[in-house]
Amino acid sequence: MRKAKHHVMLNLFQHLSNRSRNKFGMTVFVLFFIFSSIFPQPVPGSYYDFVDATKDMPAGHDKTSLIIYRPDNVGVLNDIRCFLRLQDEEGNDVTYIACTATYEWMSTPDIIRNYKRTYFLSGGMAMHLKLKKGRYKISLYTPIDQQNNFTYAEAGTKPFQWESNIFEYDTENPTKVIFVTPTRNDNGFYNGGWIIDYKDGRKP
Repeated sequence: MRKAKHHVMLNLFQHLSNRSRNKFGMTVFVLFFIFSSIFPQPVPGSYYDFVDATKDMPAGHDKTSLIIYRPDNVGVLNDIRCFLRLQDEEGNDVTYIACTATYEWMSTPDIIRNYKRTYFLSGGMAMHLKLKKGRYKISLYTPIDQQNNFTYAEAGTKPFQWESNIFEYDTENPTKVIFVTPTRNDNGFYNGGWIIDYKDGRKP
């Protein structure tokens, strides 16, 4: 009888212990979920990994961040991409060394997306460019094989690589937003090229 009573008490103790452990585990899980929501952790392969690797690059939006906005274009040109070229003061290409970039579609401005490969802009996109401190030459270009068989307005024009002007940028004297728009001829037709400016080139 005494042995059976002891056995029952032991089972009850184990049962209570299991319940306590379960409650404790659930509490830890809930707290972890709450804190994870408040303080999101870096995702492997994200911008934060790049920051950790370069040390001196700023995290988040700050004075060294630049938005390059390409407004919607007309017709097929909307889908023709222009690619970022970033050079240092000596003219070296540092596009994937001195910066990282994310982008958003202006139709869904609250959703930031990561580039999978190259840094580019299509019509209706905004690039968020994060730079190491320094002075840079920013330009955009479109290779012939990325022009989607664009038809030139001038008869007999052979395809060529589209280039923009060079925009000089200093992180110590930053600009918040610059615009990129396609070039036009005197009759208003797109003629292959890009203009980078402080203002939207579509507006007078």
